[in-house]
Amino acid sequence: MPRSEAVVPRFDAIVFDMDGVLLDSEPLHFAALATVLARDGVALSQSENEAFIGTTVETTFGTLIARYSLSRSLAEYTALYDAAVLDVLASPRPPAEGVEALIAAARDHGLRLGLASSSRRLWIDATLRSLGLSKAFDAIVAGDDVAHGKPDPEIYLLASNELGVAPARCLAIEDSPNGVTSARRAGMQLIGVRTPYTAHLTLDGVLQTVDSLAELDLVQTLTRVRPGQESNLRP
Repeated sequence: MPRSEAVVPRFDAIVFDMDGVLLDSEPLHFAALATVLARDGVALSQSENEAFIGTTVETTFGTLIARYSLSRSLAEYTALYDAAVLDVLASPRPPAEGVEALIAAARDHGLRLGLASSSRRLWIDATLRSLGLSKAFDAIVAGDDVAHGKPDPEIYLLASNELGVAPARCLAIEDSPNGVTSARRAGMQLIGVRTPYTAHLTLDGVLQTVDSLAELDLVQTLTRVRPGQESNLRP
């Protein structure tokens, strides 16, 4: 019987970003943000919004309140934005192409799965329900679980700790420069995902950049072959 070299795990966990990775949600969030700001006569450009991709809602509105001398409190803007986002997420949506296959492949290889999203816990729960992925992850860290949002590494370090996996053994999947910087500072390797909304942004220092997670060679991405060893696995 033909024999092959031993396939061994390259990583022990995958840590997903949510917005732009599990679904192309940036246009949804931009629309919600524009709706809220329009109440106060502010029209946010898409280029201005790009600076906030991957950051927390507190960072976003804190910056916008100062920039435009907005009259509402941070708490009021957060509540308005919550309502706008949750309204968008009320309907079932399919996960982005390749997400379910990657999750299944990771489980087949015994990897743990984490989620590290700058979104608020409320939005994460609503998004995962919408995508049918509420039970897909072993650990979930939200933007309101950390003191410092992306690009600070805190969120990825916390996800690593909750998974019980060293950062160097985690593969992060991100679509934004802020998220990539956060995961790299935590000591993780990354796959970058381009979406129609973020395709022109540069994701430095990633192992590979794809337009869809369906493009990944799952075995090659998640495992490596130990040279000079054999196993009973069929080639």
